[in-house]
Amino acid sequence: MSSAKMLKVGILCLCWAATLATGVQIVPGIDDIVPVIFNSTTTAPKTSTTPIPQNSTTEVPQTTTTPAPQTNTTSAPPTTTTSKPPTTTTSAPPTTTTSAPPTTTSKPPTTTTSKPPTSTTPAPVPAPTAGMWTVNGTNATCIVIEMAVQFNISYTTKDQNETYQEVDLPADNKTLATGVCGSLEQNLTLSWNTSITVNNSLTLHFVQNSTTKQYSLHHLEVILDPQNFPNIITSTPVKLIHEPHQFSTSLSNSYRCLKVQSLNLTAEGHNETVGFLKIDDLQFQAFRGDNSTTFGFAEDCAFDTPDIVPIAVGCALAVLVVIVLVAYLVGRRRNQARGYLSM
Repeated sequence: MSSAKMLKVGILCLCWAATLATGVQIVPGIDDIVPVIFNSTTTAPKTSTTPIPQNSTTEVPQTTTTPAPQTNTTSAPPTTTTSKPPTTTTSAPPTTTTSAPPTTTSKPPTTTTSKPPTSTTPAPVPAPTAGMWTVNGTNATCIVIEMAVQFNISYTTKDQNETYQEVDLPADNKTLATGVCGSLEQNLTLSWNTSITVNNSLTLHFVQNSTTKQYSLHHLEVILDPQNFPNIITSTPVKLIHEPHQFSTSLSNSYRCLKVQSLNLTAEGHNETVGFLKIDDLQFQAFRGDNSTTFGFAEDCAFDTPDIVPIAVGCALAVLVVIVLVAYLVGRRRNQARGYLSM
């Protein structure tokens, strides 16, 4: 409740107290206080009624309660005592020494697998050099030949391995030339030694065809010492043959082929190829009629045509066909255009 309301209540209480004391009724109201005089029925000696002077309502001065100034008690900030964290002493875990269990390694049973026959590649032999040999008859030198020869023979070793060996025909004086000068058949045998007991030899057989007036190499035979082949399984001489006719040439002319030619070699009585005879810088002439060693007119072997030649020819023909086709189409369109203009 505010102080003004409290003051009004106090004044009201005082008025009621005065009314009760003097007999004056005061109409209730806080702002206008009107005194009421009750007529007294009792005859009393006339007295002068002195009106009660209107009480001055003195407002009780409002008591201003001045609150005591708030005492700001500044409490000292609590001293924060930072206690050092407890030092945690980590004790090293006990070292557990694990003794390794005894390792019992049982060796697996050794399986001996027989190795399959392997192909051993020997070191290549240098290219052979060309030599020249002749066969002299009674009245003339019937055969003159110049060539470089190398044999490439495959064989089986004692270890059941398949390998091959290259053997060169020597072009020096170690190679001896012998032969037979016949009217229809002539032969040349070239021999050289690799041991005391066995000779190596190459025999060329030439035959003449009196009808066609030509001669050719009919066949050739090869005998090689087994000492030429390291660790070979056999100790007998290696005998090989080449039978197809080769190098057909006109009589009185020589045959010449400067490229390397390879002739297959088979064992006697077998068709399986077991080696090759490589001939390079070949020129020969058989069935001669004079004592000179000069070759007659040379008939050269057919050289292999490079693949680029037919390719170039085919491309040229294709370009030519395209040009002709384009020219035809252009001419046809021009003729049609002229026909439209004339119409």
